[in-house]
Amino acid sequence: MQLFVRSAFVVACATLAFSNLAAQSQPLETKTDYQGEAHETFLKKAKIVSAKDLGVGVTLPKKLTLEMNGVTRNAVFKSIDDSKGRMATYAKGQGEVAFQDSWQCEIPGYVVDMIIGLGWVPATVERTVNGETGSVQLWIQSRFSEAERNKQGVNPTDTVQWRRNVLKMRLFDELIYNVDRHANNVLITEDFDLRLIDHSRAFRPYDKLKSPEVLTQFSRELLEGLKKLEYQDLRKKVGRYLQNGQIQALIKRRDLILALADKLVLERGAAAVLY
Repeated sequence: MQLFVRSAFVVACATLAFSNLAAQSQPLETKTDYQGEAHETFLKKAKIVSAKDLGVGVTLPKKLTLEMNGVTRNAVFKSIDDSKGRMATYAKGQGEVAFQDSWQCEIPGYVVDMIIGLGWVPATVERTVNGETGSVQLWIQSRFSEAERNKQGVNPTDTVQWRRNVLKMRLFDELIYNVDRHANNVLITEDFDLRLIDHSRAFRPYDKLKSPEVLTQFSRELLEGLKKLEYQDLRKKVGRYLQNGQIQALIKRRDLILALADKLVLERGAAAVLY
């Protein structure tokens, strides 16, 4: 039941985002439209015109309407902070001791994306809304979620690029140890680029990869981006939200990904592994 409600929340976000796009007839968004310092400042400082419950989701998110200097944008506010280390059982009967579902993981998700140059996680900041502190993430345009794409039977025209996008997403989720990636929190743009949301269940303190077998090919650019992750820099940028053990585990998983890429290149050749 919890998984169904959580998925319903993400579907609602995707549907509303698509409705906004259709109504406003805006051009396709690029990375500069939803990432960077200007958007972070807007999310932190803009006047809150309204804050409405989305009505679905175990995290009880709110949809915010923000306005500053004549610019109006929507955002999602999340204040859940379930990080008691309790045992959680998932739909397939799998259990987890170090369970966490927290807004504090949303911000590191955005920060790590920015450092490595992935460009898919919308700007996310900390903010207090009506006395509650949580994460505020920019509302983005999308055509549909991956679940809705499958339901409609819509296939990408460029299947090679689509596969590469999926591989990049898998690498990102392995890096941040995201245990909650599903077809409803993968949003797809009109040109079949990806936008990734809902990272409140990421950054587990494990110094291993969750599913290394899914990493079969690698973006050269993203591998170079991984090398930009440094422990002290991460402590400075996200130490407020992640414990040292979580940051150390992230660096360890980064090293494992780089080592795996090198291993596969030796076994199969660079042409078969890198793009």
